[in-house]
This record gives sequence, C-alpha cells and structure tokens, in this order.
Amino acid sequence: MSSEFARFVASCLVRRAQRRPSRLAVADIGGAGLDGRELYERVAAVARSLPVADGAKPPLYLLPSANSVEKIVLWLGAWMAGAAVLNIDSEYLPADTVQALLATVRPTGRLRMTASGPECFPFAQAHGPSMPPGTVLVNCTSGTTGVPRLVYHSAAALRHNGDVSARLMALDEDEPCLEVRSLNWYSAQILSLMPFLSVGTQLHLAPGFSASRLVGWLAERNIRFMPTVPSMVRIMLGVADALPGSLRRYSCSAAELAPELWQRAEDTWNIPLINLYGSSELGWICGSEEATRRIGRVGFPIPGVKVEVRRDGGMATGPGRILVSSPYAALATQSVGGEVVRGGDGPIDTQDLGEFDDTGRLALAGRADDMILRGGVNIHPADVERQVEQVPGVRQAVVFGVDDATYGAVVGCAFTGAPAVQADDLAIYLATRLPAAWQPVYWWKLDSIPLGANGKISRKQLRQRLTESLPPRLGPRAARHSAGAPPAPPCEHSDACPGAAHKGR
Repeated sequence: MSSEFARFVASCLVRRAQRRPSRLAVADIGGAGLDGRELYERVAAVARSLPVADGAKPPLYLLPSANSVEKIVLWLGAWMAGAAVLNIDSEYLPADTVQALLATVRPTGRLRMTASGPECFPFAQAHGPSMPPGTVLVNCTSGTTGVPRLVYHSAAALRHNGDVSARLMALDEDEPCLEVRSLNWYSAQILSLMPFLSVGTQLHLAPGFSASRLVGWLAERNIRFMPTVPSMVRIMLGVADALPGSLRRYSCSAAELAPELWQRAEDTWNIPLINLYGSSELGWICGSEEATRRIGRVGFPIPGVKVEVRRDGGMATGPGRILVSSPYAALATQSVGGEVVRGGDGPIDTQDLGEFDDTGRLALAGRADDMILRGGVNIHPADVERQVEQVPGVRQAVVFGVDDATYGAVVGCAFTGAPAVQADDLAIYLATRLPAAWQPVYWWKLDSIPLGANGKISRKQLRQRLTESLPPRLGPRAARHSAGAPPAPPCEHSDACPGAAHKGR
C-alpha cells in the first residue's frame, strides 16, 4: 500500500483537529460521538497498535459489519498504519457466503475495539492476502445480480470518487450528513466516508434505514445532506408528507430511479434530489450538479470517464448496453474461490441499459439481466412497475420473470399498498395500458418489500422466495380501451410471434 495514502489520511485528521478541535466530527444514533481532537487521538492510537506495514505486501484487516463510531476509528486507524481494509457485511450475507469470501481473500486479521483498546484477532491461514499492488480497500458486491464478488480499490480511485461526490453534492466543511445505509457498500463509502475525510463534513451514522425514525433523525441532528436509493425514497413518500427544513438536498443512486418517482418526490418535499449513476467496479459514471440536473436523467459522464451505448442488431435508436472505460475503475475483481482478475484497457459492460438524450445526458432503462423474455417478447420490469405504481393506493411494485413451460417466462409482480388495493383490480387497470404479453400472470401482495443492508431490493432473491409456492394465475385481461385511457405500448413483434399469441383474449 502506498504510504502516500497513509499520510493523506493523517493530514486530513490533523487538519480537522487543528481547525475544529472541539466541534463534533462523527456520531452514531446510539449516542457515541467524537470531536475533531478526540477523533485524531483515537485513530492515531489504533495506528500505533498495529504492526508497521510492509509497503510491498500490506496487511488486510476485516472491519466490524455494523455502522458505528468505533468502526470509523478502526477503519481510519488501519489506513493511517498503511494497511488495507476489508468490508464484508456478515449481518446481510449468508454465513456460508461470508466464510467462502474470507477463504478467498485471506485477510490478515479481524479488528475490533475492546475495553482495553483496539485489538487484532489473526486468522489461521497459511498465506496472507493476495491483493493487486496499490490496494487500500476491498469490498464485496451485494450479490443482487448473482454471487457476491470481491472488488479491489486503489487510493486514487477512492479519492477521485469521493471528490466527485463532494463536488456534485456541494458538500461543505462541518456540514451535518446522515448515512443510514451500511458503510460496507462502496456508494456509501464514496458518498459519506470520503467527503467526511477529505472535506471535513460532520458524519452521523444510523444502524440502518428506518422509515418510522428517519424524519426524527434528520430533525434532531439538523442534517443537511443524506444519500438515498430509490426504494428508500418510495417508502418515505408513503409515510412522510414533509421532511425537516434543515435538509438542503439528498442524493439517489445504486438503482434506476423512475422519473415518476423523482417528480413525485420533488413535488412532495420541495427538496432537490440529485441522481447519480455508478457501480462498485467503476465508481461514479454519470452525475449532475443541482443546477444542471434533469428529472429522468442520471446526468453527464464524469470527466475522464468514457460512456457509450452499444445497440444490438445495428439499431440506431432506443436503449442499448452501457459500456464504460474509466481510469478510476477498480484494480481487480475476484469471484469466490477464483483468481484475481485485473482490469483491462477495454470498455466494461455494465449490464445496464440506457440511451443518451439530445443534451448528452444519460437515461437508464433497467438491467439487461433483469429482462423478461416471454416467448420472444423482451419485457423491461421497470416499464411494468411504473404502470402498477400509478394506481392510487399502490406504494411499491417489483416485477420479475417466472418460469413457464409454454413461453419460457411470464411476468410476476409483488406489490405493497392500501388494504383496498387487490391484484384483480391492478390486472384490470393494466389491461388498457399494457399489451397482454406484458401483463403480470402471478401477483403477490406483501406487507413490505424487503431491503438489503445497502438499501437496494434484490429482485433475484425476492423472486426465489416468492416462486417457491406460486399463487393462482390471473390471465391477461382483454386490451379494451376505456374512454380517455392511454393506448397500450405497441408490441415490437408481429401478431404471429409467440409473445403476441394471446393478445386480445
């Protein structure tokens, strides 16, 4: 690990201790807090307690899973000592997955804070970690699109992505910021931890997202900025007609944000929402400042990052796969039990779909691997979700494919909403707005849609759980148009294709 990064961490903490020695620096909802001087002293004590790092092969320390002041102290102390840190969310991922990840990455030890001070508990292993040179941070992906992978980050990428966050969010020194997502995820690290370190923001940590407590946290601590994800925005719109006046802006990232949801949030709360687009492997890809944001767009490519849309079949318009080339991408990735795969010079397929508008802003159109292929018809889950969520009383909808012997897959939809809202009502509503092939065949009404520690919905995991026992099928309603109802989207296939076989029944 570069000693330059260790010096950078130390200089940021020294600057805070000198400029704001008695001002609160970091606090958690549990009541713990440190001012600038205390933070520096605690971090320096951790750094002194750890062995001197060998620059050629630095140690890799596993951090505690839960958000807390102690986690921040251990994290920064390890960096100040010249070590790399590892984040695996053992409270979110299955135990056998955690063990497989640890066996793959082979960390040096586990850090934790005890009554007598910081301690490192070594792992019993024959070989230490095998990391690409320059690694300062190792994360694992959430596994929402498959098996979690390890991602190796450099100091340059971490600092760059943190600087992008601070610039686009216009974060200031001492500005109170709240992070309710797990810091084990990269977007929380570059939106909250890095600006806290480099800019000197005031960081408040919650143990997780809570719809019933969030407004109170914002008000009690005069929070001015908060990162969110679309599922959090959707849930809060169902419980909060207003947010505290201290909140000046909030970000939304980690998943596609439907334009209708964005507009509703703007109209309801009258607080600027700034959308960002990125990934664990690539960091920030696109974004906008408050003055240049546009609803329904994730913004312009970040300077230095090349973004292209590649369409299949030579099509000139419409969504295509998003490919990204970035000097700030992760150093490498590694699957469980696999070899470390270093990043190449070519573009990376994000598996996301999107297109640029005439202003150069990027609009997302879902993920390629979420696509439902029903007898030759490509169905974007987000297109169906938007229609369902326009029904009064519906709070949230999640659409996914369900295996089918005839068509390969049919559409399934899980939703939450008011007691009066029932699946049959939604099916009738969609009959005038969607082609028969797009209409959900299976429906699940849930009390809530489960979220991961990163605030995202795992479509894959929800599908696996719900399809273990299928409810009765609801056949597609006839596509009759009531007076004033908008026409259904045209099918891209001929009437003879399997996807159109049941149209009009």
